[in-house]
Amino acid sequence: MRFTAAFTALALLAAAALPAPASAQEVVRYGREGSLLLESVELGAGAKTLILGGYAAAPLDPNDRAKGYGDTKTQTISTLKKMQAVLEKHGYKMSDMVKMNIFVVTDPALGKADYAGVNAGFKEFFQTAANPNTVARTALEIKALQSPDLYVEIEGWAAR
Repeated sequence: MRFTAAFTALALLAAAALPAPASAQEVVRYGREGSLLLESVELGAGAKTLILGGYAAAPLDPNDRAKGYGDTKTQTISTLKKMQAVLEKHGYKMSDMVKMNIFVVTDPALGKADYAGVNAGFKEFFQTAANPNTVARTALEIKALQSPDLYVEIEGWAAR
């Protein structure tokens, strides 16, 4: 019994000696001059984080999937709108996004991955008047997604 009391007292003293959580800004974005993307993001101990799984575009016509999903820019916009809805559902905004991984498939009309289309869609959501923030980002060309008509899938992390 004496050992337990001594251990408890020692644990309380040790906990009291630990530094209190910082009250400084919990999410710090480090930019790159003139870049569409961040260099890095620092999340403090008190930052709340929401991780979004991979999202792809909605069909152009929900009643007729045969009409496809559009080009890479259209799919990027559709995907980001879906992600925006999920963020808002959980009390976040697009300006809370800090990291994205973008998977891009070859656009058959171009014969290559359309990174310009990805960036054009991306610019409608980031570094705008409504959202001056941007994200740290990785973009990878991959062989295929779950549907041959999909050219973009995006996953991301939001923090505030």
